[in-house]
Amino acid sequence: MRTSKNLLKGLVCALAAAAAINTAQAQIVAYDNSSDPVLGRFSPADNSLEFGDQVNLAGDANVVTEFRLEYYSSEAAGTGIVRFHANDGANGAPGTTLFQSGAFDLAADFNTVEVTGISVPLGSDFFTFTIEFNDLQNTQDVGLLLRNPPLVGSSFDDMWVRGANGDWALEQIPFATANFAAQVVAVPEPGTVALAVMGIGSLFGFGYIRRRK
Repeated sequence: MRTSKNLLKGLVCALAAAAAINTAQAQIVAYDNSSDPVLGRFSPADNSLEFGDQVNLAGDANVVTEFRLEYYSSEAAGTGIVRFHANDGANGAPGTTLFQSGAFDLAADFNTVEVTGISVPLGSDFFTFTIEFNDLQNTQDVGLLLRNPPLVGSSFDDMWVRGANGDWALEQIPFATANFAAQVVAVPEPGTVALAVMGIGSLFGFGYIRRRK
């Protein structure tokens, strides 16, 4: 009888630990500014400059697994590159590049670029995502969609722009809030998962020792 109880206890522990891992590793939407209405779009005067938005994630998931960004292009020409930057530069500017996508072809009209199958540890609950356009036509109008407010997470009302000299500067969009339409999906860091499982294991282990006494 005691052996059966111990086996049952071990099974319960294993199931609880597995449930904890699945819960901790579940992907969540950590930032979401993709709901209607569209409040306009921002097309930079110099469309060769890299620019983007600093966002604050909700919850403790800060390993990015998926990213979506809405853009507009008047023509099916040129390419775009998405980057994630840590805000560890001077005065909180973008500094370390955490991720860079491959160049993707721009499609005409309103579109969403999806970056999936990644695992990018941010080391923080905030970062800056950017886009850089290349190989555009002379008359091509390209930019990002504006939505506000974010449903999940938060964002400041300005944007980061990287000048031709490589320095970053904060800029405003006249008569608009510089919150670009984007969505960030993330999971907790592995250490968070390990701590959760260790906590449950310790709890059940303590109960088992007490039962044996």
